[in-house]
Amino acid sequence: MGYLILTCPPGEPSRLFHRLVEDARGRRGWRQAVEAYNLAAFTFGGAPPTVTPLRGRQGVGGVVIGDVFDRAATEAGTPRRANLADLIDQDPIDVCQRLVSGTWGAYVALLVADRRQPPVVLRDPLGGIDALTWRLDEVTLVASDLPDGAFQPRDLAIAPSRLAGILADTPRAAGPLPLVGVEAIAPGTCRHGPGGREVLTLWTPAQVARQAKAIPTTDDLRRTVEACVAALTQDRKRILCEISGGLDSAIVAGTLAQIGRPPDAAINFYRDRAESDERVYAQAAADLAGTPLEVVRRAPFVLTQAKLANGAATARPGFNGIDPDYDRLLAQALKTAKADALFTGHGGDVVFYQLGAAQIAADLLAGVPCAGSRLARLGDIARRTRRSVWSLAWEALHRRPGQGSPALIRPATGFIRRAPGAPHPWLTNLGGIAPAKRLQIAGLVNNQSVFAASRRGQVARLAHPLLTQPVVELCLAIPAPILSAGEGDRSFARAAFADHLPPSILHRRSKGDVTVFFGRSVAASLSFLRPFLLEGRLAALGLIDRSRLEAALAPEALVWRDDYGAILTAAQVEAWLRHWEGRIAAGAAEATSDAGEGGKATASADGSPSVARRKAKARP
Repeated sequence: MGYLILTCPPGEPSRLFHRLVEDARGRRGWRQAVEAYNLAAFTFGGAPPTVTPLRGRQGVGGVVIGDVFDRAATEAGTPRRANLADLIDQDPIDVCQRLVSGTWGAYVALLVADRRQPPVVLRDPLGGIDALTWRLDEVTLVASDLPDGAFQPRDLAIAPSRLAGILADTPRAAGPLPLVGVEAIAPGTCRHGPGGREVLTLWTPAQVARQAKAIPTTDDLRRTVEACVAALTQDRKRILCEISGGLDSAIVAGTLAQIGRPPDAAINFYRDRAESDERVYAQAAADLAGTPLEVVRRAPFVLTQAKLANGAATARPGFNGIDPDYDRLLAQALKTAKADALFTGHGGDVVFYQLGAAQIAADLLAGVPCAGSRLARLGDIARRTRRSVWSLAWEALHRRPGQGSPALIRPATGFIRRAPGAPHPWLTNLGGIAPAKRLQIAGLVNNQSVFAASRRGQVARLAHPLLTQPVVELCLAIPAPILSAGEGDRSFARAAFADHLPPSILHRRSKGDVTVFFGRSVAASLSFLRPFLLEGRLAALGLIDRSRLEAALAPEALVWRDDYGAILTAAQVEAWLRHWEGRIAAGAAEATSDAGEGGKATASADGSPSVARRKAKARP
């Protein structure tokens, strides 16, 4: 699901623009979706996105990539696609504000209404489609990823400090790229002005949380989820639903059935341990939804460089495929089911709040609204976590919960060097936001990874209804002590969807755990991981401590220490670094050959010489 947009200002015909368009037309699997004066758009790969030209009085003056739904119609329970007619004849910044407030979806909009000005580019608030932008002379390019060859930025280089930040804190991968020469447009922002250097932020989770007034009801939540699920089913021929056995995916499967569009097929993955075998719960959810369920046994995966390659070739390190066999099996299941959409429950643990107990305690002690007595709610949380009220209160008051950035896979070990740097933009300017709501926002940052490139995303559209803008905004408006009241987590969602769920899941208090599975996978991959990491580029650059890494990769250490997440993160970043060093060096050599002169070292954005300009032969 990829795209590329090219545009250039009016005036003399741009030879470069036309040469790039011809290059794109000649690429295998690329399809031209828009052809207009000094504006072209292409899609490539499987499951291509929707492309909508924006026509105005002077012809086509922009394009929208992705699906955009009308917000008012969704709230009325009759979801439909947004009317994008006449947008291009309005002020581009006004159009961006109108899209953010009046529509929702996974989209990127490029507006060039005034051909004398650089294009205005907007990325949707949740970041469902990536948007990278760079310039080649007079041509502006916007794309989901970086094509090679003639499209590659001429000053492309690796930014070591940004890469170190991602290695140390994986949520930073959703922020600025670890590359120089190309800029990533953040979710909910638009770029405009000379050279596209001006950034206007139109949406952040913190803004939504601050502006919340009335607390939504469980009926509001159910209607919103049902409307968003219904919208995402539009134009889909066959749906595969992943049902893990947990609450969130069961809500999605049950909602599909409730709106009269039950999944055509469902899939569940299980492992050979009780804590990671949820088949009985998944089957109950599938039976209630009226859909056949395929259960697939997962053996520990064994990493190889070839398996890591898919996540290494993208502009961001590919943590969406950190379990490569899972990605491959889901892609195969989509093909077998002939499905053009995969529905998941991703993000439900964040939006419905299955997060820190101490943060909720801090909210209660700070006076955040709750249902009933604060002392009673503290008692509920204490019983849920098998702790005393006093220990919860002590942690809430002394450890400042909610300040961190908990990662989906957190590098919690000593072999990764600390890397100072700015956090994700959503984690800044959080003044006035309660601790538990801060943690919820950090969870939304973590979930940006589900929108990243993957094999399954090349086969079908990925639908994550619990991470749509209307659902996220509604849940941000609900105080965490109300979202997760009582002795069970996600109590608000359980009440909202009680009739969508089998009793076994509705009243379930346990949660599946795949920690042992990942530990076994790392252990099975040691013969590859040890030389790959210990003799790799990260160690050579000093981004990881080789001696501590060697100790962490000892079989006995894997038994006693939970370093699996950090090891898998390091492996994916190592593969990414090797790929991009090789690609940049090859591009530089080609440019040098064309120019007939030697290449020069290029400084990265943080002022240090780029490792990508080494004259040494690139490693494979």
